[in-house]
Amino acid sequence: MSRELATKIRVPLEELAIVRQQFEPLLSMPSEANIGVIETSAASAMLHSFYTEIKKVLKLVAREWDGHLPSSDSWHKDLLSQMSEATPTRPAVLSKGLIEVLNEFLAFRHLFRGASIALMRWEKLHPLVAKIDRTYERTRSELEAFALFIDLHAENV
Repeated sequence: MSRELATKIRVPLEELAIVRQQFEPLLSMPSEANIGVIETSAASAMLHSFYTEIKKVLKLVAREWDGHLPSSDSWHKDLLSQMSEATPTRPAVLSKGLIEVLNEFLAFRHLFRGASIALMRWEKLHPLVAKIDRTYERTRSELEAFALFIDLHAENV
């Protein structure tokens, strides 16, 4: 495997850092805050974007390293599962603990894409918003560790 994949992983990580930074105004808002529809809509779109950036990397690894993307109706969930398992050619890309958290973001993504924005409520969004920092740090760390694995593997090929 070439180092090109490691580079391709790091680019969306930079985009993820930007998305994480955009959450800053929301991170200090308490769950009981009286948040309007504009802020709720923005938070919903930002949560969706956050997960989408992570999914980009996972799809990339599945296609370019594993050679296949899941194709079932539940392929998003299957992709997360695939990334939590080591294969004969690579370690697990993400830890099972992080996958559990990402499944919460995935569940929100499905809700966001299928429900009216009018149904979104800050008190329901706040728990995910509160997990952004820790999830970002863990995701960045684990994906960077995988990119480093690729760098080292590419040197030894």
